[in-house]
Amino acid sequence: MPNRRRASHDEEMLHVAEMYYFEQMTHAAIAQRLSMSRWTVGRILEEARRTGMVKITIDHPLARHHRLETELVDNFGLQSVVVVPVQASDELTMELVTRTAAQRLSEWRPRPRVVAVSWGRTMAHVAQHLGSGWNPDVVVAQTNGGVAVTRNDLVGRSVVRMAERGPGRSLTLQAPTIVESVDLGNMLRQDASVSRPLEAAQKADLVVYSPGAVSLDSILATAGHVTTDGIEQLRNNGASADIMSHYVDVNGDVVDEELDSRTISVDLDCVRVRGRKGHGRLRGRRVLAVASGAEKAEAMGAALHGGLCTDLVIDARVAEHALQ
Repeated sequence: MPNRRRASHDEEMLHVAEMYYFEQMTHAAIAQRLSMSRWTVGRILEEARRTGMVKITIDHPLARHHRLETELVDNFGLQSVVVVPVQASDELTMELVTRTAAQRLSEWRPRPRVVAVSWGRTMAHVAQHLGSGWNPDVVVAQTNGGVAVTRNDLVGRSVVRMAERGPGRSLTLQAPTIVESVDLGNMLRQDASVSRPLEAAQKADLVVYSPGAVSLDSILATAGHVTTDGIEQLRNNGASADIMSHYVDVNGDVVDEELDSRTISVDLDCVRVRGRKGHGRLRGRRVLAVASGAEKAEAMGAALHGGLCTDLVIDARVAEHALQ
């Protein structure tokens, strides 16, 4: 008898669902046809969704992956996550991720007074998507040295472009990101043109960066700051990511102290979250990591497992790899 009642109830639930979703009938019209209250119709429709009889999907190439977003927040104690779908090409996926990141920056509240930015291809795309007036009077500070002292390339100019579109002012770092000796690195850090942007970046309200892959295709490698043998040695030492020019392992720890002492960049502790639930030393500072493409998956995993971000804008492929 209970099975018969269950079957009858399921049949009624199916009937109500079909009238609502297929025939586009209102709650009131269904209630009148079946001689029940509108409250009962609403309860039956809710049960149909809860039990899985009715499954609602948003089928659009720009639709976000809310399940992945929720899992990332829960697993890594993040404050916000946006996961966008992979598009038909890597270029289109990059455009969607960086456009979404630019929109996230424009909508950030309260508006950050100082934004620290690590240059790179991804950040250059984010800068291009920022609209004029995205954050009036913002100060954009560069977190790490450039690929060359002249820094006339478009990638290096991303910091300046973000400030110009604020409109605000930029604090660029007039030094290469990796120098020849520890002594030279210490001398440069004492120079005002280097110490001023580094100090501003260290105290920024918001830090924005894209974790880099440890590969020969990376900007640091193609610019000659790290040799082919150097990349191989870093991989052998367990390097999984380049975080603002710091080479770190899967736990977010520096793998080569000597190389790191020659690196002109903010200290990693300015973005490090102690504890998986956000209990750390950031004291209100937010750290937005942006990543697109399969080559960034390992690096993003290191940033997450190392507690080196509070917020994310990534694509679904990167998200799934991080959750694995």
